[in-house]
Amino acid sequence: MKPFELLSTSRTIIRRFQPADRDKLVELLCDRSVTRYMVFPEETLTEDGASELLETTINSYETEKPLLAYAVAQKKDDGLIGVSGYHPLSNNEIEVFYAFLPEYWGKGFATEILIRLTNYVFENGDYAAIVAPITRANKASIRVAEKAGFTNHGLQQHPDYDDLVFMFKKEKTT
Repeated sequence: MKPFELLSTSRTIIRRFQPADRDKLVELLCDRSVTRYMVFPEETLTEDGASELLETTINSYETEKPLLAYAVAQKKDDGLIGVSGYHPLSNNEIEVFYAFLPEYWGKGFATEILIRLTNYVFENGDYAAIVAPITRANKASIRVAEKAGFTNHGLQQHPDYDDLVFMFKKEKTT
């Protein structure tokens, strides 16, 4: 799947990362309350690591193997409030992810973004399902997936996690 330029919801835009997103991305990735359920190498969760990830992501958009990671910004000021995106899997499925700065938790942004990305993938991609691996302790993300219409397929092994994770899935309807 090729990276898109921009998607919008009622309150947000989902867009490609820009160099100006650096400070907020560093803030997000260096906040352990945000990243405690994420699977990133420790070196990525530093100022230098987040800056390098931003540069790598921006430079990948026009390559054969782009990183499908995006900035989530509020429409009113284009300020980064979170990140989202997806990663194609080998079994005709695509894995989705999302994370937000703490001041935007509990306000419906994650659900709004997950619904928009899900609709985009099913309308523009050739995927049978979208999956979201979620750790057992991440209750807020579990609620987001459920509100967005994903079904919990139980605890499963995932190559990126040491422990079993809940595998939430939404299948394309024909």
